[in-house]
Amino acid sequence: MRIKPLTPVEPGLAPLPERVISDVETLKALSDPVRLRILETMIQAAEEDWTVKRIATALGVGPTKLYHHIGILEEREFIRAAGQRVVSGIIETRYRIAQLSVRLDRSLLAGGAADETAAAFDDVLRSLFDTAREDVGRALRSGALTLDAAGEPSRGILRQDLTTLTPERAAELRMRLTAVLDEFEVGPADSEPGATPFGVLIALYPVADTRLEPTDD
Repeated sequence: MRIKPLTPVEPGLAPLPERVISDVETLKALSDPVRLRILETMIQAAEEDWTVKRIATALGVGPTKLYHHIGILEEREFIRAAGQRVVSGIIETRYRIAQLSVRLDRSLLAGGAADETAAAFDDVLRSLFDTAREDVGRALRSGALTLDAAGEPSRGILRQDLTTLTPERAAELRMRLTAVLDEFEVGPADSEPGATPFGVLIALYPVADTRLEPTDD
């Protein structure tokens, strides 16, 4: 196998702390579980280069299944080409993650595109929750996540709550949850001895009060 030196295509830039998504097509790029997996994998080593082969190995799939998804992520600038090299006559591209987090522009939820945005956001939510469900199931089957005598996860939290909050208390809870997430911000998995990746999915949202809805009686 012959390998030529790495040829820079785009300087290795540090990922943005946050990116604002302001168009529906870019939001749609996040609606596929495979693409979410790719981003989750790359963010664990955000300062390193990733080839399709390396990503495929991390995900346990064949590289050919990823090229389409990599193309979409690059087109929508969720990842960037960091360099290229020729391996046995084939150009191998190396990629880096472009941002550590994303949020929606408020303008996406207004105007004529609101319905299309809502549909795309629904697809993203479905992918997020499906991915989390698969991760928890895999952890249980592998023994990485076990249940104690009380039926509680030994190394994690699986909990759903319904509470009533004033706007001020809801804002306080949101701020405190955000502060905790910021404190334990995602970093390289090997930053500390014995560190392993943990998935965190938190959703805080208002629920329609069915007591105020009319009945059929």
